Amino acid sequence: MATPLRTHIFFFYGLFALLPLATAFNLHAQEKPGSKPSTTPGSEKESQPIFFLRDGSRIAGQPGFNSLQVKTRYGILTVPSGDLIRLRLAPRRGDENKEQIELQIQRLRGEDFDEREAAMDALRKLGEPTLPYLVKLTRSEDDELRNRITLLLGEIKSRTKENNKHGSEFPALVAGSDEIISSRFKIRGTIQAENFSIKSRYGTLDIKVSDIMGVDFRFAGITDTTVQIAGRQVVPTNWSNTNLFVTRGVNLKIRASGSLFVSNYNLNSGPEGTTRYSGNSYKNFPQLSLVGKIGKNGAPFFVGPSYKAKAPGGGKLYLGVVPFRNNYAATGTYRVKISSGD
Repeated sequence: MATPLRTHIFFFYGLFALLPLATAFNLHAQEKPGSKPSTTPGSEKESQPIFFLRDGSRIAGQPGFNSLQVKTRYGILTVPSGDLIRLRLAPRRGDENKEQIELQIQRLRGEDFDEREAAMDALRKLGEPTLPYLVKLTRSEDDELRNRITLLLGEIKSRTKENNKHGSEFPALVAGSDEIISSRFKIRGTIQAENFSIKSRYGTLDIKVSDIMGVDFRFAGITDTTVQIAGRQVVPTNWSNTNLFVTRGVNLKIRASGSLFVSNYNLNSGPEGTTRYSGNSYKNFPQLSLVGKIGKNGAPFFVGPSYKAKAPGGGKLYLGVVPFRNNYAATGTYRVKISSGD
């Protein structure tokens, strides 16, 4: 039986032996304010908003604003930054070229044909900054002016899309109002800010809104939508745009139900499709199956009745039906529920 003295010695020895472990545990549990929490490598970077600049560069960081003021036809809306999923910014007025743009528009209204042609060429060269000015003229009562403006808009918009250095990962908004997608609804209007403050790992940056094409906020919540895909929406000629923007790497869940019917063969099929009949099939997917792609140029993937994976790319989600042999028409619809987010 241990004496009281020996018992006390063992107690204090055990206490000192446990001190390093307790101290280490305490340092982990009570990190200093402002210290970087332990995360899986790369997870912090992936969760940060990404600001896409018009010159093709990107900045990862937290927005330095708590809310956005958006001017709409119904008044000014205040959108909390925590509700934002994505922004696409329309080109801003090219005020540095304002006098030149307005001069060329005046020449377009002139009576001399050669002058009008020269003005067209000048506006083409000025490019994207002219878009906000040109859009205002699309309702002109002058038929020739309206036709010239429509032609210029089409050419400049097309060139702007082709010159988008971010490709399908972040499609450019080439004219009109800004697009603000929140966790609650989509807004069209004009963001009332000239600069965005971005808190990056290199410090706080102030970037002109006119230099920003858009922002992907890497929304951590879940966005749900339900769409109907008809049998006539066959790929690759007639993809259906779900208008749901998907961020690369987020969880994407798709569930489909319903059926399609091909009367010539008295055939019913669900979203899984059918392999009962031979013949070439689009990308070797089962005929009449539900398939998808992310972005207009994304690689198609099989959806079927159920799909769950990390989104392989960023962009709008498109869905469609693999055609049946020799494009026999199918009637009916697939009802598709889509969930994007964590």
